[in-house]
Amino acid sequence: MASLEKRTAGSTKRIYTFVGLPGAESWLRYQDGLEPYIVSEQRIRLAAGNPRVLLRRGRLIKTVNAGAVVLTKKVVDRLVRQRLDNQEPFILAVNFLSKETLRWFRKVKAAAWGYEVVVVNAMGNPGSLGATHDDEVVNRLPEYIRRYKAVDWSEFGRVITPHEMLCELAQPLRFKTLHSAKKLVVFSDVHGDSRHLTEQMAKLGPDTAMAFLGDAIDRGPDSAGVIRTLIAHNDGLNLLGNHEHRLLGWYREHRENSSALKEFTAETLPQLDAAGITEQEIQTLINGMGTYLAIDFAGRKLLLSHAGLEPVQVAQWLQPKSLTAGIALAATDTFIHGISDGRQSVYTRDIDQVWADSTEMAEIIAIHGHRNRFNRDVTVNHSLSFNLTDGDGSTFRYLILDAASHEYELHIESRDGQGEAVKKGHF
Repeated sequence: MASLEKRTAGSTKRIYTFVGLPGAESWLRYQDGLEPYIVSEQRIRLAAGNPRVLLRRGRLIKTVNAGAVVLTKKVVDRLVRQRLDNQEPFILAVNFLSKETLRWFRKVKAAAWGYEVVVVNAMGNPGSLGATHDDEVVNRLPEYIRRYKAVDWSEFGRVITPHEMLCELAQPLRFKTLHSAKKLVVFSDVHGDSRHLTEQMAKLGPDTAMAFLGDAIDRGPDSAGVIRTLIAHNDGLNLLGNHEHRLLGWYREHRENSSALKEFTAETLPQLDAAGITEQEIQTLINGMGTYLAIDFAGRKLLLSHAGLEPVQVAQWLQPKSLTAGIALAATDTFIHGISDGRQSVYTRDIDQVWADSTEMAEIIAIHGHRNRFNRDVTVNHSLSFNLTDGDGSTFRYLILDAASHEYELHIESRDGQGEAVKKGHF
């Protein structure tokens, strides 16, 4: 199974953890547009407590009322866990140079299923980030340096510099070449239908890569079987769907009363309990799921997502004009639900026709599931879009792409065994 670090699937589920001297995080807020993505202990502390004046060594200094410390920690913890619950990327600016805070962050990291933690090391050359605003840093500098050197920061994840973080955020969408596979088979919205899934997987030949675009669970009779199949056959091409997001929410928070989880708790959870599915298996499943796939297969650019993507959004990712316009900080909801106009449901948007009519996306093939109110399967105009779900859940769909012939087969099978349609063509 592909590891979290080596998987092909792209992921926007990332925590950038900013490690620096007190006050150095001000540098972050000077970077255009990053403010909404930052969870800042310093900002919350300043907002939570009235400033007070102290006399130290004959100097008047301003500090924050100590009574705000407890409240600050609670607020930071709640904000971080809310971001994790939403599976959103964010930048965490907290004073990590204490044992207490490091213990807290280890707990956060353990709860961050599917996330990559990136340590942004601003201690290597703190002077490059500008002057600090903490009047006591000079006096405490040796203590902070000692604490910093006592920690193996690679324990938490990949370690980069602040400049490298900015370069990452500014990177455009990139397509990774899928080597060695002669065929690519794509499933989406399996929805607990392990019978159809295992039957079709048994027919696949060697040198075949498999991608799963989310919503593996719920509605069908054997979500447990599908989960174990995905864990056992993860080519690094698995994506998070909105139903896996709900699954994650239950296992992390046990929110039985959530209206969005009623289907899961009433039907799917008993299946998982009966099969002995463990929390570790659920964590392994989520850890192996990205948010999108940008693949170069057989010389063609494929962009795979759960919900289908907007051409205008993809165009921005291809040529980002700011730090926050790239794909690195894109909201997870974009991939698992789609973008709404704020007035109507995303399900009312004919995303396949929108993609097919786009001249900007002429060289990119879209593949997705999740929504299909307009009964699309293969939609062609300037661009090409494949839809691997239907409007009522009555069909089981999968797409076969052949690298040698550039031929595709979109199989649409009735889940009740009443028939199958196969759409063929070239991609």
